[in-house]
Amino acid sequence: MKEEFKRFCESLNKQEDINIIINAKAVAVGILNFKTDNKKAFELAKKRFENHCKSCKFSIEEPIPELRVEDEKISELSGKTCGDCGCILSYKLRQSVKKCSRWEQ
Repeated sequence: MKEEFKRFCESLNKQEDINIIINAKAVAVGILNFKTDNKKAFELAKKRFENHCKSCKFSIEEPIPELRVEDEKISELSGKTCGDCGCILSYKLRQSVKKCSRWEQ
């Protein structure tokens, strides 16, 4: 995984579109926090899920089975994606680079 992130960062450094950079960084941070079991990010994800995503109309089942993520820490997030932006919720809720417009924090 370390080598994959290194290549990702190198390609990101060559990018000039700020929106692509922010979106890519948000996804990378979310994946990293999920994979490394970051405790602070886990607590934040639980809070965001309970306060916002649990009742959000955009919190949907990922339509592509191969893209579904099993979330062992927050089982309600397993297989869920954001129907608005397309992000995997297990990753999106564990990052603070790009916040959802529906989050209050």
